[in-house]
Amino acid sequence: MSFVGILTETSLNVIFPTLMKEFKVSLDVIQWTTTGYLLAISIVMISSSYLNRRFTAKQLFMTACIGFMTGSLISAFAPNFELLLAGRLISALGVGISGPLMFNLIVEILPRSKWGFYMGIAGLVIAMAPTLGPAFGGAVNYYLNWRLIFIIVTIFDLIVFLIGIFVFGKYHEQEKIGFDWLNYLILSVALITLTVGINQISKGLSNYKLWLLLLVSAALFYLFIKNSKRSKKSLIDLSVFKNKAFVFGLIAYFLLQLINIGTSFVLPNYVQIVDKQSSLIGGLILLPGSIISGLLNPYFGRLYDKFGAKLPLYLGGTIFALGTFLFAILGLKLTAIMIIFLYGVLMLGHKMSFSNTMAEALKVQDDTLRSDATAVCQTGQQLAGSVGTTILAAIISIWQNKGGASYAYLTAQGSQVAFYFTFVLSIVIILCDWRMFKLEK
Repeated sequence: MSFVGILTETSLNVIFPTLMKEFKVSLDVIQWTTTGYLLAISIVMISSSYLNRRFTAKQLFMTACIGFMTGSLISAFAPNFELLLAGRLISALGVGISGPLMFNLIVEILPRSKWGFYMGIAGLVIAMAPTLGPAFGGAVNYYLNWRLIFIIVTIFDLIVFLIGIFVFGKYHEQEKIGFDWLNYLILSVALITLTVGINQISKGLSNYKLWLLLLVSAALFYLFIKNSKRSKKSLIDLSVFKNKAFVFGLIAYFLLQLINIGTSFVLPNYVQIVDKQSSLIGGLILLPGSIISGLLNPYFGRLYDKFGAKLPLYLGGTIFALGTFLFAILGLKLTAIMIIFLYGVLMLGHKMSFSNTMAEALKVQDDTLRSDATAVCQTGQQLAGSVGTTILAAIISIWQNKGGASYAYLTAQGSQVAFYFTFVLSIVIILCDWRMFKLEK
C-alpha cells in the first residue's frame, strides 16, 4: 500500500510537460499535483499517533486503501486541472495512513536488534517507489496515456486491499481518547500557508505575499505550541522535541528527503526541456540508480545493526554531498548518460543514510514517545518532499522567466542554481549527524 501510494508522488513529475499542454497551465501551477499531494499526506500524518492508539491496524489499512482508490479514480477521469488536483488530495489519505502504520508495526512488534534490517526493508519501499515513479509514469505516458497511471495503481491497490483483509489484525489494545481538533486545524493551516508561501519565491523575494504567508505560518506554529501545552486531548506529544539528539536527526532526515524528491522533480524535466528527450527517457534516466541503490537498502540496514549509525550516516552523507556537488558544477551541460551516473552516486548516499537516520532518531527516544516520534518523522518526510518540489520549481521558474536567452538554456541555468542549493543542504545534513552523535554521549 505504501509503495503504490508513494509511486504516484513522482510518476507525474515526468509528465508535467504533457499535463501543462493538456490543461494549459504553467510549471509552477502543475507542480501542485505533487506538492499538494505531499502536503495533504503531511496533514493526514499529523494524526497518525492518535490513529495508531485509537484504531486497529486492519481498520487503518482498509481506510487507507479505500481513500487512495477513490482519489485515483477521480484523477484518472478528471476533465480539468482542478478535478485532477482534487483527486490527488483525496488519494493522499491512503499514503498518510499507510506510511506511519508500516513503521509503527516495525517498532511495535519487532525486537530493537532487528530494527536496522527491517527499517531497511521499509526504507526500500519508501525510497524505491518515488524513484521508480518517473520511469513508470514516463513509460505509461509514452506508450499509452497518462490517465492509465491512476488506473494501474488502483488495480494494484485493490489487490493489496483484498490481501490485507486477511493479513492484518489487532496488535495492541485501543484507547478511547479525545482528538484535539483545534490544534489539528491550526497545524494543518500552518503547513498549508508555509507551503503556499514558499511557492511565492518564484515571483521574487520582494513579493509581499511570500513574507506575509511565512509570518502567518510562524504565528500559527507558535499558537499550536502554546495550545498543545494546555490541551488534555491527543494529537502529538511535543515532548519528543525536548530530546535535542532527536531534533538534529529529524532535521537531517527532513533534508535528505527534500533533496531526494526535489531532485527527482528537476531531472526528468531537465532532460525533456534542455536535452529535448521524450517523457520515456525522462523517466528511465532515474531507473538504474534507483534500482541498484534501492536493492542495497537492507544491506545498509545490516551495517547499522552491526557497526552502529556513524559508519552509514557519515559515509552516506559524504557520498550524497559529492553527488549534489557534481550535479551543481555540471548543471549547464548534463546529458542523459551523465545524469544516469550522477544520480546513481546521489542515490547510493541517500539510501545509506535515509532509513538509518530515522532508526537512530527513534532509538534515542523513550519507548512511550516512539509513536509520536514516528508521526513527526513521517510528517516531516512528506512535508520535505512538498517543500523540496516547491522550492526547486520556484528557483527554476525564476530563471525561466528572466528572458534574454532560450527557454532551454534558462531552464539549465535555473537547474544549476537549484543543484547548488541542494549541495549546501547536504553539508548541513552531515553537520546535523555530527551534532546528533555528540548529544547522544
